[in-house]
Amino acid sequence: TGRYSVLGGLNGMTGQGALGLNHRWVVASGLHIDLGIERVFGDSLSLLSTGEQFLQPFAVGQTSSSLGLVDGTTYTVGAEYTDNPNFQASARFEHRDSDDGSNTVLTATAAGKLSPALTTLARYEYGNFANQVITGRLANTSSLRFGLAYRNPYSDKFNALLSYEFAVNPASTPNSILLGAGSNSIREHTLAVEGIYAPNWQWEFYGKYALRSTNADLDSLGLDTSTTLHLAQLRAAYRFAYRWDVVGEVRYITQPSERYSEVGWALEAGYYLTPDLRLGVGYSFGSADDRSFQGSGFRSDSGPYLGVTYKINELFNQFGRQEVSPPQQEESLVEASAAPAGVSEGDTSASLLGPQSFFGEGQLDGQLEAEGEVESGPRPGRNEDGRVNDTGVEE
Repeated sequence: TGRYSVLGGLNGMTGQGALGLNHRWVVASGLHIDLGIERVFGDSLSLLSTGEQFLQPFAVGQTSSSLGLVDGTTYTVGAEYTDNPNFQASARFEHRDSDDGSNTVLTATAAGKLSPALTTLARYEYGNFANQVITGRLANTSSLRFGLAYRNPYSDKFNALLSYEFAVNPASTPNSILLGAGSNSIREHTLAVEGIYAPNWQWEFYGKYALRSTNADLDSLGLDTSTTLHLAQLRAAYRFAYRWDVVGEVRYITQPSERYSEVGWALEAGYYLTPDLRLGVGYSFGSADDRSFQGSGFRSDSGPYLGVTYKINELFNQFGRQEVSPPQQEESLVEASAAPAGVSEGDTSASLLGPQSFFGEGQLDGQLEAEGEVESGPRPGRNEDGRVNDTGVEE
């Protein structure tokens, strides 16, 4: 691929072009490797009516006209495997090199089924920052995500989700340089578990727990802190009529290091106008305890509320919903068994039927005799009346 562009106009002309090459190598069925290289040549740092463009990491507001483009070379390598319906994976490596800095981006993803009811997903991302004059001044960022889902295809009574994420410097931005915090390190662990249990059409129970642990090592500001947040939620719903239900819910959040906690309760009655549209009215009350207030820092409040809930999965003619695929026919495998007496090994018409055929034993013998496959008379290992003897020798 290639392109060439002319930038500017009344303020002058600046030329910039790019030349790239992409190649896909099919290694095996469902496995391919992508290779690519792209070269951008020509700097677009020209003199405009608003001033001269110059190298800078970012611009704010109307000063964006002073941003310019620089040349560089980008290399990419990717691989993808999709042959197994129960396991798929992909990875991509990209590196950009120029006179004004270089940066690398790496991504890897894998998804598969551990069992018919258990599905897992994992994703890893890594990147470092280079934007003209800020090369090497921002720390690398990375994240690892893992998810696990349980849903029994034969019973919908219980479903569960689990997710975990580990992130390093998830919020690194050029603004941190302006604050003198370019060398900081922030690490976060986030864990969440939720499940729903519906033993019948009337009862439904839902629970969720989430935890986030953060360690911020702000060397440039002389700060080092760690904190942990906990969130818990429980909800129970009872449908006492086809269109009516009552719901009770409690939520709790706490930050032990700051001695902060908050709890909220709610009772609600709902009416279903349609299977997807629900109107609810309820009363909520809760309290919070925060050391930042004078005295005990305890406060509480309560009041009524009105809610409307609508399931959007039925909008736009069920847009985005996946239909259940029909059962796929699998290739049948037949193992050849020992041919019965009187039938040659090359004759498959009798051996494929075998002694466990859907024909009765006498019907099978009669059919083979009629086709000339087996001689008439008593079979080896049987008496004249057709019963099996102990010696296995024809009497």
